[in-house]
Amino acid sequence: MSWHRRAARDDLAELTARLAGGIGPAIQRSRPASSQLGNSQALARWPPAGSFSVLARLRENSWNEQANLVQTVINDLEQDLRADRALLLAVLSAPDNVLSRVSSVTPGGPVEAWMALCWIAQAVSEVVSGRLPVPVFALGDADLLLPLAARLQFLAMSEPMRWRAELSRAWWASEPDQAMGGSELVRRVLGAGTWLEFVGRCRLARYAWLQFLDAYQSHPYLAQADPREFEEELAAVVYRHQPAGSARGRPYRWARFPLVLSGDPLPAAAAATPEDAAVITAAAERHLLPRFDLAAAITLASYAPSRWGMAWRIAGTAAAAAAAIASVTYAALLHVQLAAVLAASCYGLIGAGVVAFDAPWSWQWLLRLPAASAVGLFALVSLLPGGWLETRSPGWVSYGWAALAVLAGAASGYLIIEARNHGVGRWQAVSRSAAVAAIGTVHAFMVSVVGLVWVAPAFIGKGSNLAALWRSPGYAHAGRLLLLAAAWCLAIGVFSQILWDDRPITMPLSHLQWRSGE
Repeated sequence: MSWHRRAARDDLAELTARLAGGIGPAIQRSRPASSQLGNSQALARWPPAGSFSVLARLRENSWNEQANLVQTVINDLEQDLRADRALLLAVLSAPDNVLSRVSSVTPGGPVEAWMALCWIAQAVSEVVSGRLPVPVFALGDADLLLPLAARLQFLAMSEPMRWRAELSRAWWASEPDQAMGGSELVRRVLGAGTWLEFVGRCRLARYAWLQFLDAYQSHPYLAQADPREFEEELAAVVYRHQPAGSARGRPYRWARFPLVLSGDPLPAAAAATPEDAAVITAAAERHLLPRFDLAAAITLASYAPSRWGMAWRIAGTAAAAAAAIASVTYAALLHVQLAAVLAASCYGLIGAGVVAFDAPWSWQWLLRLPAASAVGLFALVSLLPGGWLETRSPGWVSYGWAALAVLAGAASGYLIIEARNHGVGRWQAVSRSAAVAAIGTVHAFMVSVVGLVWVAPAFIGKGSNLAALWRSPGYAHAGRLLLLAAAWCLAIGVFSQILWDDRPITMPLSHLQWRSGE
């Protein structure tokens, strides 16, 4: 066994799975049944064994002198792809097979195979982004293949950065290169002194791929992907590794850490760049949050470049969540004054966290729900005078539980429909909607407690009666009033989404955006 095979423990297995996963099955489903045979035939002898002979000099000092040969190799690959439509389709529809092929014809190990794949991805990008020759290609091929070219380039070029600071498992960590922390070979993928150029190309490819994901319904291959396949592509854009719990995921330590495309040396950890932050925010607001992916919201909210930063964010989240749970618990026990204090403390902690931390920290709280619940509470206060405050009101006894069931059921059903319409899978729509409903219920309880105990008595005609109700509450009246108020606020909070046009209930509490192209 050669030295590079021993050092690269995971080799390129995860890259192979990433290339084959995501929308890969959707691409195969959209092509004729004979396409797999066609792919195999097209890739059987391409690229030729001598295409990457220059890689044999990769570890020699002469590599710096021969770096100009990289562009020559890319140009040769581009000529092959431009002259053969079947070959280009095979490369873009089965990139995992391309990686297997180059691994068998390139000298060396995973680093060389990865570099060859990057050169192919660059050649593909140049072919598809240019004018495709007719009649070799059909009209419309460019629009059809551009998303796949951006995907291949992004996945190939971003792979080494997914293993940043993981010297014990990174496939690019090699024994002869220990003086450079194992990454110097990767840094010369386009030739000596081209690392920053390479990182720039990788960033552009990620941005282009995210734009295609934003408009996935306009592209045939992307539109046919099922929810799980599409979310795998989103995960590849946002995270370093596949998140644990997904179909192909493994419980990596860094699974839920954002993917950082930085020019810093790979053996060292690197903070997210402004480009990384912009991509993560765009992916979260356009895809993850509308799909009710609260796990993504929580993990991104907890991320910080330093351990202390993460510790503070997690501590703030834990403190606010503990106050919310305690408030609902005491409200259920009808210790309403203490419940109101805890609810106010929870919102105070959330407000302090929003000020102290960055914007993603607020995503996990779904702040549109308490804001809309407060509006619902204002309407409820106007209904309170009269029979509502009579302990033995027959209407209250007869219709209270029915109203509670209708409001809660309608809110839950609306959330499931909204999740499904945003492309979430069947069972995920149910589970994620239940999670959103649970958070909304907690907010509704806290808003109801604060509003009914501290605010409403000051505004309604029989405020003294309502205040007296909370001094000696009982489940027969005060408890039912609190439950119905929470159900009312939850329903108002959920259904108020129709007033925000294209902004889902899970979006951040903001309206204006300053982004080009929107």
